[in-house]
Formats: sequence, C-alpha cells, structure tokens
Amino acid sequence: MTHFSYDYEYLLHLLYCFIHGEKPSEKPDNISFERVFELGKIHEVANIAFLSVEMLENKPDDALYNEWKIYYYFSVERDSRQEAEREKIINALHESGIRTLEAQGSVTKKYYPQRELRMMSDIDIIVDYESFKKAEAVLEKLGYEINEQQEFEIEAENAQKLIVEFHADFFTEFMYNRAERYSKAINKPFEHAKPNESDPLTFDLDDTYFYLYSLLHTIKHFEVAGCGIRRILDLYYLKKAFESKIDNDLVSRIIDENGFRSSYETLFAVERLWFENEGSELDLTEAINDIIISGNHGAAELFTRNNIRKDRQKGVKFARINAVLHFIFQKKKYIYLSYPELEEQGRGYLYCWFYRLFKSAKRMDFSHAKNYLKTIIKSK
Repeated sequence: MTHFSYDYEYLLHLLYCFIHGEKPSEKPDNISFERVFELGKIHEVANIAFLSVEMLENKPDDALYNEWKIYYYFSVERDSRQEAEREKIINALHESGIRTLEAQGSVTKKYYPQRELRMMSDIDIIVDYESFKKAEAVLEKLGYEINEQQEFEIEAENAQKLIVEFHADFFTEFMYNRAERYSKAINKPFEHAKPNESDPLTFDLDDTYFYLYSLLHTIKHFEVAGCGIRRILDLYYLKKAFESKIDNDLVSRIIDENGFRSSYETLFAVERLWFENEGSELDLTEAINDIIISGNHGAAELFTRNNIRKDRQKGVKFARINAVLHFIFQKKKYIYLSYPELEEQGRGYLYCWFYRLFKSAKRMDFSHAKNYLKTIIKSK
C-alpha cells in the first residue's frame, strides 16, 4: 500500500489518479476521509476527488459519502447556474454597447476534462473603464447589488448569491498601498485581444497573453497571500493545452524582466511533483506548506509574513515594527472597507480608529490581533 503521511497527500493522490485515469490506493488507517473531504472543499477540488473516491473498494461511511456526492453534484449545478448567468450578463452588456473580454475561470474551465470540475468563486468579466457606469447600471437592472466598488473594479451579488466582478485591467496598479509588480508586467487586456468573428463586442484574448495572465495571476496569489491546490491544478491543464501554442520566449522574457523567475520555478516544480510525479532538486517544503494552509483564497498570516519579507528585501528598516504600526493605525480607506457605514457617514480618521477598536472590544474578539502579532514575531 502506498504510504501517505498527511491528509493532503491522499487528497493529491485522488486528484492524480483522476487526471491519469488510474485506480486510487485504498485509504490508509492514519488518514481521515473527513479531513480529506474538508481540505478538498477548502481548495475547491473535492468534486474532482469524489470521482476517484467512487473507485475505492472501501468508501467513506454512508453519511460522508452522500455528503461528498452532493458536493459533486452541487459543483455541476453551480457551473450550470454560473454559465447561464454569465451569458445573461454578457448579452445585457452587449445590448448596451459594452465590449467584453474574459480571462479567468470561465475560460480555464474549457481546458479541464469537464468544465464543471473547475469550480469558480465568481464570474469575472473585463470591460473598458469608460463603460463602468453603464456596466453598473446593467448589473442593477439584472437585480444585482453592488458590494464593493474600487477605481478599476466592481463587485456585485444577486439574490441567489452569485457574485460577478467587472475589471478594467488584468491587474490594478496599487493593492493594499503597494505598487503592483504584476501590472507592470502585462496590462491593457483589449490590446492583446481580437473581436470574435460572430460577435464584434466579444473579444478573445491572444493565447500567449491568456496563458501569461493565468500564470501571473497564480504567482500573484502565491506571493501575496498563498495559492491553493486548485490553482496548481490549473497550471497543469493550461500547460498541457498551451505549451506548444504560445510564444514561450515572450513568456520567459516577461517572467525574467519582472522578477518572477523564482516563483515561476517553484510553482511548476510543485505542479510536476503533484500531477506529473516528477521529483525536484528544489526544496519545496515551505512552498507546499504555504499552498496547503492558504486554501483557495489565501491566508492572512501568509499575507503578513510575505509583506514583511518584501519590505526587508527593499531594505526597509524595522520591518516588523512597521507591520505592527500599519496594523494598529490602519489606513482609513481599509477601515471603510470593513465598516462601509463610516464612509457613508463621511467620518474622519480619529472617529474611524476608535470605532474599529470599540467594535473589536464589544465582540471581545482580539483573536485576529493575536494571530497577526504571532505571525510578525515568527516572520523570518
């Protein structure tokens, strides 16, 4: 029997077996089906793992097996709902004369064996910045409520809890008060796309730039707050689909010119280890740990640690102390994100600072602050 030391290793084994059409090994006694399922949900790959679980002689108990099966069918139903909503939104945008481009999950799905296997958190659509007002009106007419609006992004949600995001660029220039390296690497999506022959308002991204954007998007998550298993699986399927179709010299040049080579090599070493069964000369211990604990949407402790590391690389003195001060004296715009009622009331910084402190004290919830400080102390 194959030995698995951790639950995540068995989850990866289930994914590997599905990818390569192999019968999975039976679960060892030291591995918990419950924990494997929960980890799969956190990384949004439990639906794929279920297809391997079905091939096992010794399946989970009936209650867990049925819950896992329901989760799989939920992913199928969710894909169907998101696709129908995506088409409705795009048609409405086109009726308003707004051109669209897609570059995230709705495109990546096409390169999975079945599109419903690649779960999406939300529907992402790129539109021109000049069309944002009209696009927002389209969403509201379709019954969406605007959750968050930044200069180059709009997020909205409908009554069925479907979330849609409009973006004006691949990457925003600034994030959390830090200049984006990623926006300097590639941007201006419509310059790298052509109108579809059947619909001139639908733009199709050039293969090389779609692959490059997908790669940099994963690198961004990895470097900022961590990327999960699903994003590594994306790399496997995208590499398989595009490796012989793209301008690899251009990809390599942009990776090197913008300082992404280390992350690039690390992520693909992990991809080959997990999904192609290839060893690596790199020490992947920390990278794998980060990917596993980050889940699909990143982890706060990784965000904090990575920011401190970046400051140190830039030669910032007392990086840990700066991180503590940034946390205690959080900028007003970020307090507004947590408490939008303060922005609506036009409150000043001092009021916002005490309001945030009062809310934490009222909840008697200082766990976030404790975890933040622990992360800072442990940061190397």
